[in-house]
Amino acid sequence: MRLLSMLASLVFSVPTAALIWLGVNKELAYWGGFLDSRYLLVTVVAFALAALLFPLLFPSLLGAIWRAVLKVQQWWGW
Repeated sequence: MRLLSMLASLVFSVPTAALIWLGVNKELAYWGGFLDSRYLLVTVVAFALAALLFPLLFPSLLGAIWRAVLKVQQWWGW
């Protein structure tokens, strides 16, 4: 069960982390900042650990993250 949740985590969390990282870097580019790719890897690992430790909670957690991304997207005007 936990291995399956880890694989599902990688399938869904890598694109989620990449889009969040790209979006934040796009906004920071206006201010002269940049996040290193290390932050992307840390986010992917954090998502994988969340899926491993909380396999039943992870889908709702990822859904909440996507809803927050959509709200920020509307707020930033992407």
